Amino acid sequence: MVSIENLKKFGKKYIIFFILLMLAVYFTADYIISNRERKLYFGTLEMDKVNISPEILGKISYIAVEQGDTVKKGQHLVDIDNEKNKLILENNKISLKTSENQLLKTLDGTREEEISAQREIVKQLNAQVEQRKKDILTATSNLEFASSNFENKQKIYKDTKSLFEKKFESQYSLDTARINYENTLNQLQVAKHNLENSKIAFEGYEAQKKSAEENLRLMINGFSKRDIEVDKLKIQSSEKNLELTQLNINKNVILAPLDGVVESVNFKLGEVVGTGNSIITMLDSKNLWTKIYVHEKILPKLHLGQKVVIRSNFVPKNYEGEIIYIASNSEFTPMNIVTKEDRLKLVYQIKVKVLNNDDKLKSGMLAEVNFGL
Repeated sequence: MVSIENLKKFGKKYIIFFILLMLAVYFTADYIISNRERKLYFGTLEMDKVNISPEILGKISYIAVEQGDTVKKGQHLVDIDNEKNKLILENNKISLKTSENQLLKTLDGTREEEISAQREIVKQLNAQVEQRKKDILTATSNLEFASSNFENKQKIYKDTKSLFEKKFESQYSLDTARINYENTLNQLQVAKHNLENSKIAFEGYEAQKKSAEENLRLMINGFSKRDIEVDKLKIQSSEKNLELTQLNINKNVILAPLDGVVESVNFKLGEVVGTGNSIITMLDSKNLWTKIYVHEKILPKLHLGQKVVIRSNFVPKNYEGEIIYIASNSEFTPMNIVTKEDRLKLVYQIKVKVLNNDDKLKSGMLAEVNFGL
């Protein structure tokens, strides 16, 4: 060990040289360490959540997946039993057959009992038209309610998010507000869809009624070639109604909207669900990302679309990442940072997406992000 007495023997010049050498070593080491720390940032990998809801009201008759299952887009998830749509389908099949028989009768000629039967058909179709009018009023009212509810939940979510960013609200409150907002958005979309279906159904029955009234008039006054064309159009209308009902029947089967992992199954077999109820919550496996926080000195060197390197201690491989979000406002470092001193620093949130995940990286893993600066 070099003592002060030994240093004095070398004179002041050597003492100054020794001190400068030690300072150089200190600052060089400090620079290397700080530069290394500046390159690496850590965050937890996450996936976007997708709530899968039915478009119809009914009882769950089949659930094909369990929590933790990996599913592909288009894979069968749930069956909803809806007796109403089945009855409508059968009724439309009968209507199509009736239209086909009507054409045959037109070609054969008209009897008095046929005219009476046609009057009954007109009466029934008129009742259907009136019922569809009521359905439109109900659907319009439901849409107005869903729109109002959506605007309310949207405002609550925005306010909660603003308070959360200012540390006045918890993550639980933010997640609850977001889920309520997403549910009301689904309800609004379903309400719009139901109104459109009600209008389509009304137009279909209105067309059938006019066609039936025209047929009745022609049956009374006699048929012509044009009468035959009218019957053919009536058949086409019945076929379209059958197609529309079949589309609604297809909604009884819920398919996976994307590739992902089943995070939770929120209902059980036999339970009744309605539009907007989240039957299954999925994680989007193709949208894996992490949030990190950087000091303002680093911010000018980052830009959207910038490629980065992502690693995990549990997967010995480099993954390609891309910056997809840079916060415009600073915030205090989140509370999960270890030291109190670091939590008091102002930082900017950066969101980085994994571009080439091979399903080895999982949600919840700790990720290391290297900007290569």
